[in-house]
Amino acid sequence: MHADDVSIRSLTRADELAWVMDLQSLICGDQNEWQIPFYTLVDLVRNGGQVLAAFEGKLLVGFLIAFLGTDSRDPHRPAMANLKLVLDRIAVHPDYRGTGVATQMALRLRDIAIRQGIRLVTYAFDPLESREAYLLIRKLGAIVKRFSPDFYGVPAHDAIVPPLTTDRCLAEWWVTHNRVEERLFGQRGNLGLGQYLDAGTPILNPSEVVSDSDLVRPFSELVMVPGNSMFLIEVPADYAAISLADEALARTWQQHIRDALLTIMPNGYVITDFIYEVYEERQRAFYLLSYDGPRLTISLS
Repeated sequence: MHADDVSIRSLTRADELAWVMDLQSLICGDQNEWQIPFYTLVDLVRNGGQVLAAFEGKLLVGFLIAFLGTDSRDPHRPAMANLKLVLDRIAVHPDYRGTGVATQMALRLRDIAIRQGIRLVTYAFDPLESREAYLLIRKLGAIVKRFSPDFYGVPAHDAIVPPLTTDRCLAEWWVTHNRVEERLFGQRGNLGLGQYLDAGTPILNPSEVVSDSDLVRPFSELVMVPGNSMFLIEVPADYAAISLADEALARTWQQHIRDALLTIMPNGYVITDFIYEVYEERQRAFYLLSYDGPRLTISLS
């Protein structure tokens, strides 16, 4: 299937929103905490929120949920000046991943934002989810200036055995920025890992293959290179596989990436690219962090 075979439209009726509930159940299984309740979906669409749906024929193959919010970094500005669209959920049927459906839905949301005079779309995502990072940063041209450890907090009932973290990067998609236009429609090709390495960009934490497995572990510590304007931080190409196979290793990766981002980003670095390609005969994934000045801060809430 090609993305051109998919139609995107807004859902507004309660009976249509029931299809989203069915697809949520298919995607998340028993993880009920991930699902957005039906009544919340109805409230969203009746109060200015967006529920976009992707169809192949009559089959729902993806959905996107977004709502109006305000950027709280400058609380003294009028709310109107801080308006943004908060992308809360973007999901694709397992059989249709990698076909461009998520990109098509995001582009429709961009059209809506531009029509409404909104320049910023934000999305909080797990820094270890390479699929989302590739979509947001590499394909759409979003950047990341803020990282929040335990974005959703730590449930009290899991206090004895610490749960997998809910660390999140906050993607900023400035939909009318030249950078986004170039990434979406420009003729210039994106840089690959080889070009960054040739320019002297160091990999601070090259991964290592775990003996007798296909899993990878992070380098024990960051190999810091002072004075560089760009760094590469490696994350697993398939973190989901690690989570299923080895929970202890999954936790190790989470702590490692948390430490890396808390170490580097406060020193003025912004995530500006994401590379997903074969390197040294295995699939690899890297964030590119570029120096943008000393004014950046880490969000702890």
